[in-house]
Amino acid sequence: MKTEPVLRLLMRIFFLIILSFLSSSGKVFAQNSNNSKPTTIRLTDDSLHFHITELVDFYLDKSKELRFEDIISPVYQSKFRKSSNSYIESEDAEGALWVRISVKNERSRQNEAWFFESWGFDIGKIAFYMPDKGNSYFKNESGYALPFAEREIKHKNFNQVLNIRSGETKTFYLRIERSYLMGFSFHLRSHGSFIGHASNEYFLLGIYYGVLTIVLFFSLYLLIKQRDPLYAYFSFFLFSCIWYSLGRDGLGFQYLWPGYPQINLLTKRLFTQLLLVVSALLFSNHFVQKLQKSRVAKKVTWTAIAMIVFLTLNQEYGAKLPDAYMLVLFTGILSAPILMMLRVLKKINQMSWAHSFAMVCMLIGLLQSYASEANVELFNNPIINWYFANPVIFAEVVFFSISIFSQIGYLQKKSIIADRELNMVLIEKNKLQDELNNKLKKRVKKRTEKIRAMANELSLKNRQLLLANNKLRKLNEEVTSENVNLSLTNQELKEGIEKTTQAMVLMKGFDFQEFKKIFPDRDACCKFLSELKWADGYHCRKCGYNKATISKSFGRRCRSCNYNESATSNTLFHKIKFPIEKAFYMLYLSNRKDVNMTLNELSETIDLRRETCWAFKNKIEASKEKISFDGELNGWEKLALVDMESK
Repeated sequence: MKTEPVLRLLMRIFFLIILSFLSSSGKVFAQNSNNSKPTTIRLTDDSLHFHITELVDFYLDKSKELRFEDIISPVYQSKFRKSSNSYIESEDAEGALWVRISVKNERSRQNEAWFFESWGFDIGKIAFYMPDKGNSYFKNESGYALPFAEREIKHKNFNQVLNIRSGETKTFYLRIERSYLMGFSFHLRSHGSFIGHASNEYFLLGIYYGVLTIVLFFSLYLLIKQRDPLYAYFSFFLFSCIWYSLGRDGLGFQYLWPGYPQINLLTKRLFTQLLLVVSALLFSNHFVQKLQKSRVAKKVTWTAIAMIVFLTLNQEYGAKLPDAYMLVLFTGILSAPILMMLRVLKKINQMSWAHSFAMVCMLIGLLQSYASEANVELFNNPIINWYFANPVIFAEVVFFSISIFSQIGYLQKKSIIADRELNMVLIEKNKLQDELNNKLKKRVKKRTEKIRAMANELSLKNRQLLLANNKLRKLNEEVTSENVNLSLTNQELKEGIEKTTQAMVLMKGFDFQEFKKIFPDRDACCKFLSELKWADGYHCRKCGYNKATISKSFGRRCRSCNYNESATSNTLFHKIKFPIEKAFYMLYLSNRKDVNMTLNELSETIDLRRETCWAFKNKIEASKEKISFDGELNGWEKLALVDMESK
């Protein structure tokens, strides 16, 4: 299917929006400044629905302080002016707008109910004053700033039943507080017309939201299953479409957050339009980038997004530009990335009709949304003008969905082609591999024959080696046995040498440096002391059990009661405050008659304070007296085991 004729048709619609806007921009805000008589709306038999937006009178209370009693006084009645467009009053959005509606029922049918309806749910507060018996009025309030439950008629628009019978003429008043210069759409409907219109409206909107929601959940499902960012962008776009529509028709306020009117601030057109523009451009850009990487298209897209955000915020909070200029600017800005994306798709022959329609629908829908703020009406029917964005968004979503499936088909086709090419490469590879295998088989066969001959020869030699190995094994067993015996003998010799060396040390007058070679540290001293202490075997001091576990510091832990006894406890070295190897040397010197050192010499030799040396020497002398030491040469071993703590 060729896309050119349909594209031309859509572009004509697009230019129709621009021309309609430009032609109406000069008169859209025109006001009738002359005072006029009350405008009377006549309910005749030829219609059940009257569009009365430009048939009402209005007065702008800039102070917001006038009461209803003031408005109905003759002073202010003469100040009402006739409306000339849907904006009614476009000078000041901050003031309170009073609207006077004079209705004369000329219908022949009696006991017929009529409804007043105001489209657009984003009116902050709207109060309806209806005449009651006599000259009194009763008041009914509504608006997006008030909870939905306070409405008398639970409808997304503001509705009020009129108490006017055939032949009567009554005047009704509206007090409207708005946050921006908005266009109004006021209607009078008979009961049957209102019910039929509301039913059809909710039915079609239900289908609209139902389809969008189904597509959204399907897109989220594909995102979870495929983990493709394209579906994330598409889901964001669908959510933006739904949120934009909810903010435009008021169904979100009616069904999703009726008790929280504060959420309505997030459905302002400023926010929803930006969300829709950004999501649509991001999705379209990612869609194109997935088919063909283009840095230029990506850069143009992000530039357009930044410019639209800036211009929108400027219109809302900065120096507002005329709507005609803004529409032209938005047209140029949005057209740039769209045309760039279409150019990229055309370059790779992937500009499908579905995606082209979707892009043009996106442009038309966004521009219509901006143009509607300036009261540009493409059609005479107000219903079509109001809901024009919904079918455009619906068509846009459908076409984008079709384009996604087309893209999936295109990518599958590319995958099939790639698989075919891969298969051809594999076939060639297998062919070459078979040729190589045949050559290898021949070589292997020749090599196998040689190896078989060598194997026979090796088998004979292996038998000879086996006999020799048996003889060697026996010899190894004999050598191993001798090595074990030699190892035990060497261990005994080593221990004997150590004991002999220690004995020689005790028998000979070594100086401190020579003594430290035999007892270099605490572990050596503790090991020697533990051998002396438990030379006759271990017996627990608490329970008498004779088996213990040796600790790293050569102490003993009873295996029965877990009593832990160190090597120094219950000895002369118990609780000493200086290195035990120095105490060992002092004990050794105390038993040598051929060595005589003064306290000062001893203190300097072993690097201890003179008082410490003196105190330990006194402890040694006390131990000698305790056991009646006879001065034998190797008697220092007895002195080492003296327990000075016990009595």
